[in-house]
Amino acid sequence: MKIAFTICSNNYLSLARALAKSLAATGNDYHFIIGLVDKMDDRLAEWYKDVTILPCDQIGIPDLEEIAIKYSIAEFNTALKPFYFQHLFKQYPDAEYITFLDPDMLIYRKLQELEDGHKAYEILLTPHILHPMELDGKHPTEISYLSTGTFNLGFLSLRQGPNTTAFLDWWAERLRHFCYFDFPSGLFVDQKWVNLVPVFFESVFVIKHPGYNVAYWNLQERTLSKNNNNWFINQQYPLSIYHFSSVGIKQGLLFHKQQNRYTDADLPLNKELFMAYRQLVLDEGYLQTNPYSCYYVELHNNHVTQKMKSSFSGRMKLWLKGVIPAKQRAKLKKKLLDFANS
Repeated sequence: MKIAFTICSNNYLSLARALAKSLAATGNDYHFIIGLVDKMDDRLAEWYKDVTILPCDQIGIPDLEEIAIKYSIAEFNTALKPFYFQHLFKQYPDAEYITFLDPDMLIYRKLQELEDGHKAYEILLTPHILHPMELDGKHPTEISYLSTGTFNLGFLSLRQGPNTTAFLDWWAERLRHFCYFDFPSGLFVDQKWVNLVPVFFESVFVIKHPGYNVAYWNLQERTLSKNNNNWFINQQYPLSIYHFSSVGIKQGLLFHKQQNRYTDADLPLNKELFMAYRQLVLDEGYLQTNPYSCYYVELHNNHVTQKMKSSFSGRMKLWLKGVIPAKQRAKLKKKLLDFANS
């Protein structure tokens, strides 16, 4: 048995469901699990059908809510990754290997490289980029990955063994305390820590197949093509996993944020691929499920609000938040930063 899982809150159920269906449709024989970082909601019963849902309060983390209140939802979701791996290895001791996939991914073929890789290695990783980037003045750059991490943790595959066990114990303890978006401190949630994994642990393999973890950050080195309804990268590598990170599902935009190297018009085949993905996500209930708020977001926000009320500066920030709309605050913040940097 092989296990694949993702982690999301109720508002991303449609993405997770689309991922699950793509995994099954491409001949990948995995038992798929949605790690739900949220409370189950009876109003969403239709969207819980046909998949295994494993809420995070059922995986044996004793200080779960203590972790939740100090982290934003993105920090919290990523902090739970090693804990889910540990729980699943206990629950499925005979699993050949366990693979994590971000909910905003889609699978396009049988993942043979994982089977082959795990014959010799316990830990499989995928890097953001495979080759040096031109200094073209666009974003992201190589410097981005010095900040956010060499490896993209939207993908991680582990086979049980002494290195995996040691890695998960170490990683879980670090993320329990230090899973922040904090560039000045050298932190980028769960991802930056994994820079150290090839140094600290043995049996680590970096997958350099260009068809794995294709996303906006590596399109400058990975050209998409289509032949007889099959997708390829650089005309020779079959597309395996596309990571639809930072897309605009509602807006129908492939390039929605985080980069300025391309527009949708620049890469029509990528846009075609995205529009097909978008329809899958819509069919899986995006418009119905995306508006739902997350229990742990509310828990975190209430904690932050109470903390802010304890100081004068915090009360001022809350007052400004109440009288100035969010869009205006963002514009004002940008003007202040531009003025400070001028």
